[in-house]
Amino acid sequence: MATIDGDKMDIESKASDIPADQKLLELNAESKSTEDEVEEKCSDLVELMEKSEESTDEERIPILSSVLLEPENRFGPTVSSIKESAIYALARAFCGTGKYKEVVSLLTGSTCAAFFANVTKAKCAKVVRAVLDAVCSLAPTEVDMQADICRNIITWCRTEKRTFLRQRVEAKLASVLFEKREYTSALSLIDSLLTELKKLDDKQLLVETHLVETRIHHGLRNLAKAKAALTASRTAANAIYVAPNLQSSIDEMSGILHCEEGDYETAHSYFLEAFEQLDQLNDQERALPCLKYMMLCKILDSLGKALKISAKGGVGAKSNRSEVEISGMISGRQGVKYAGQDIEAMSAIASAASKRSLSEFETTTQKYEEELQKDLLIKHHLHHLHEQLLESNLIRIIEPYSCVEISHIARLIEMPIERAERKLSQMILDGKFQGILDQGKGQLIVYEEGSGDLAMEKGLDVVANMDKVVTSLFARSMALRTMMA
Repeated sequence: MATIDGDKMDIESKASDIPADQKLLELNAESKSTEDEVEEKCSDLVELMEKSEESTDEERIPILSSVLLEPENRFGPTVSSIKESAIYALARAFCGTGKYKEVVSLLTGSTCAAFFANVTKAKCAKVVRAVLDAVCSLAPTEVDMQADICRNIITWCRTEKRTFLRQRVEAKLASVLFEKREYTSALSLIDSLLTELKKLDDKQLLVETHLVETRIHHGLRNLAKAKAALTASRTAANAIYVAPNLQSSIDEMSGILHCEEGDYETAHSYFLEAFEQLDQLNDQERALPCLKYMMLCKILDSLGKALKISAKGGVGAKSNRSEVEISGMISGRQGVKYAGQDIEAMSAIASAASKRSLSEFETTTQKYEEELQKDLLIKHHLHHLHEQLLESNLIRIIEPYSCVEISHIARLIEMPIERAERKLSQMILDGKFQGILDQGKGQLIVYEEGSGDLAMEKGLDVVANMDKVVTSLFARSMALRTMMA
């Protein structure tokens, strides 16, 4: 027994005599050998990926599909990374060849089924969202295809019980439906999604969803609900860190709503904040509309002060052309970086507005129709600006006259007689000036603006006060009758 114990002690002492560095070398050698085995196992997939990079989009599709559908069903860390890259490349190849039906069934079909079944839920959600974003950026005009992809993913998520991923995709679907201008469907989807998110208290997704809700209400011209949704988005954003990309979207939407209310100075400051953030991120595609909105606010604000017009369109008769000062809207660096048709279009609008030339304004809107009429905000406010210029010019023309022929007015303002007559009648009904149209003689008779009848105004005040008194007495009598009964 003593000898056995001695042998054991000798063995243990010899094992303990092995240096620690040698043990580390042995462990590194073992791990290296296992890594070499993994590399050898996935070397065929690496060769296929390298081959696909040298092929066209059409030739790339079967190669990438074979990587995902390889018969050995390997899903180690390296292989999973390779297959993830293959999914992204396959989505790009489908978009490049215009095979949008295959894009729709890519994520929920048999091609990616094995991959999603063998990776973690977090990895699955990352791949789905990345593919969805890539497809939307590669085919921005194919909104029907984007909506179909989102609906397929939502159905798959419900089957697989992927709640968080489903909510993300539903938020994306709502924004796609907004792009399709299906506001009712988008709003119903947003309402059900917000109910779930408020229970889960997912602040990040709440910020994004409320922002989409704001855009939808703005598209429906419901500014009160749009402001409420934007306030909810800001409230949720205050509790978390908001990325500059998302913060710029919030600032841009705030500027749009202030612009709709006629507060152009505040709107300009919000657009400037959004533009500077996007410019630092080098996101020129989203920064350019903000720059156009800044120019629009400057034009409307400068012209509004010069014409003494309110946000609702009231026009002052007397104004001086020198009062309009629209200059220095963009710096030299911005002018070079964002130079193009869009900036030229807004500069031409500014020039026409400063000259108050309707013919130049209409020529500019026709020349740059794509740049000016595509955006809802710019389109709406350019129509508003056109009406303001038209009313201002009409009032300046008729100001010296007490009676003037409509044909003379139409000739001076360079527009058809029927349109001029219709606009003059609208201005009379709106109270922009006092007068009547004599259609038999084709004349406009303008009345001088006299002071109001004070006796009539006082009489109307007395009648209004008496109405309040009678209403109050009637309410009291009804209360007494109820008590006595």
